[in-house]
Amino acid sequence: MPCYLQRQPTMTNYKSRSRFYDPSRKSAKVNFIVCVVAVGLFSGAAWHSLTSTLDQQQRTHCEQGWQPACESLK
Repeated sequence: MPCYLQRQPTMTNYKSRSRFYDPSRKSAKVNFIVCVVAVGLFSGAAWHSLTSTLDQQQRTHCEQGWQPACESLK
């Protein structure tokens, strides 16, 4: 039988081999908490990287003599 005709596994018969986190064995409350923590960490990392990059860019422009950048740093 050609390989494209072979039956592919579906998510209903999928068994996780990882013992770290298996969502099918955890309660809905634990899954919700894991999702909230993951979103919070990602959002915090994104906010930090964006704000630090903007501050660094404004400092560089102020050193180059751009007055609007110097005024926004004050």
